[in-house]
Amino acid sequence: MSIEVRIFKADAGVKWFKAGWEIFKLQPFTFILMHLLIGVIGFLSLVLPLLQVVGAFVAPFLMAGFYQAVLTKQQGGTISQADIFKPFTNKGNRIGLVRVAVYQMAAGILLAVLSNFIFADAYAVISSQTFDPQNQTHIADLLATISMGQVAVFLLAICVYLTAFAYAVPLVYFQKQTNMFQVLKTSFMVFYHNMAPLGVYGLICAVLMLICIPLSFIPLLVLMPICYISFFVSFQAIFMPVVPKSDDQPKTPETSSQSGRFDA
Repeated sequence: MSIEVRIFKADAGVKWFKAGWEIFKLQPFTFILMHLLIGVIGFLSLVLPLLQVVGAFVAPFLMAGFYQAVLTKQQGGTISQADIFKPFTNKGNRIGLVRVAVYQMAAGILLAVLSNFIFADAYAVISSQTFDPQNQTHIADLLATISMGQVAVFLLAICVYLTAFAYAVPLVYFQKQTNMFQVLKTSFMVFYHNMAPLGVYGLICAVLMLICIPLSFIPLLVLMPICYISFFVSFQAIFMPVVPKSDDQPKTPETSSQSGRFDA
């Protein structure tokens, strides 16, 4: 069964980001702490090889928890940092999140194999005992082994990987999708059908991230949670015209303008 996808105009990308900002303002410190937790676990997975597999399996659950917190805030609930762990115990599609982790690891391995194949000569130069990164001649020899075609192929593979898994977590967790090939295909095709709004949204995020560089990246503590929230808003707009109730039922639902819910 195909997954229904809504198509938007370019200005929707701006609306999604604005909606993310409105939701972030409702409880900013909690969202910042959640983002920091995701970042710390990701960093530890990079520097400690033994935690790489654990980090790969935990990441989809944490993202689902973050998105669930966004949904709770949209519906007037109160969230805490501990809510990010709820997918580990909730009745959401936990098996689906495990599948996402397995497929991501498999795709990551394929990317590594592709990289080793495409840049085999470059890796041989770097691994040479005589290679000196401060030596201009050695750098020239390294660059001579890399062609624009090789770079283009690898960047294309990365783009396919990122777009295929971009919406995988919310699709399997909130919409209970079980066919991973259909999920990955749908996530990839969303970027084709909604290239304009997602391009505008991505450009906004990229420009703001570049602005953060001279500021020692400190504003990223605020920007990244907003990007996560607004990306989930884009998921709601594209896949969830009717938003399901969250696990935490609010006593007094907020209005659309207060919650930042985007309805197109």
